[in-house]
Amino acid sequence: MSKRRGDVRRSRRWPLVWLLQAVAALALGVLTALALWLGGFVHGAFLWLFMPLGGAASAYIAVRRGLNNYLAWLAPPLMELLGNLLVWGYPPSVGPVFLCGFIALVGAATGEVRNRQGSDK
Repeated sequence: MSKRRGDVRRSRRWPLVWLLQAVAALALGVLTALALWLGGFVHGAFLWLFMPLGGAASAYIAVRRGLNNYLAWLAPPLMELLGNLLVWGYPPSVGPVFLCGFIALVGAATGEVRNRQGSDK
């Protein structure tokens, strides 16, 4: 019975988890856009490494906290796009956004697998 209560609590708080994930991803997206001032290598590292890994980590954590895995992967690439639009007024190149989405999808799937492994034991 307590397991069922935990599921109900988890399902009620998913909008808050999604909002926190979106705010964190937007902050990283804005930092990625501002990294353009630091030069090409640093900006490239943010675009191709830090933003995708941060997206995967945030999707994994959000799914572990109760967010649906189909929703968790959407925030990181959208916030990378929005962060660049807010700072510079134009979207970033398509490749890093797709990479961020794909890696966030992997993070969300990993979180779902870990949730199922925990419920099986």
